[in-house]
Amino acid sequence: MDMMTMFDVPAAAAMPLVRYEDPLDDDAPTDAAVTTTRRGLVRLALVAAETGARFQREAAEHDPMSWLLAPRALFGGASAIDACLARQECMRGILLHGLSLGLDADAADIDALVADSDGGDVGDGTVTAAPQSKRPRRADGPHHDNVLPFRQAGGTQPRLFTATIVHDDGFETVHAFHASFATDEAEIAGRLFMRMGPAAADAAIVTGFDHTSPIVEALVSQAICDTLMMIDAEPTSPLAAGLDLNIEQRFLA
Repeated sequence: MDMMTMFDVPAAAAMPLVRYEDPLDDDAPTDAAVTTTRRGLVRLALVAAETGARFQREAAEHDPMSWLLAPRALFGGASAIDACLARQECMRGILLHGLSLGLDADAADIDALVADSDGGDVGDGTVTAAPQSKRPRRADGPHHDNVLPFRQAGGTQPRLFTATIVHDDGFETVHAFHASFATDEAEIAGRLFMRMGPAAADAAIVTGFDHTSPIVEALVSQAICDTLMMIDAEPTSPLAAGLDLNIEQRFLA
């Protein structure tokens, strides 16, 4: 049988189906050869695992293989199968699913999340936001429901956000607390995902600081609590400068 991608577009949209080789068929002399590295294969496997895990977690009706095989604006019109052998595209894929940011997104916005979270570049070169007219669009137009509309900060002043995480994947249990400044929750979510991976999906992010949280009481010392309460009351104080606090404890199953 032939496998065909399932596009997330209205039935009325005129869009040709793309055929892919059936992985259960025998290899054929006409099969296209792909040159890659073991690291590239691991990247693709990581994105595939994250896709399947997310769809299972959300009880989504979408087929993970269909998502991997369909062209995405996130990858400049390429499919994840072809694109995610590369580091930058792999990062985009795991962020999209790790943070549950829809089924597609503008690549420049995802790259901006990564840049905000680690202060550096993504991939092998400098990442800059492409002009609006140059950004990749899906074939069904710029307003598709599955393309994530990111909010623009627009001069919003950074605020204190804190997050608590309790995550158990069957292999280890993670308890964590995070505090830093950002313009919105999405920036904090991206920062946490880059540091903690899939465990960040269980993060409870709030504006300000709640010292009565059970995780806070278990992980954060009274001295740090006092400092965070002062920072929350006066975000422009010298105490707040460069705040980026992470406290974790992990238990193997």
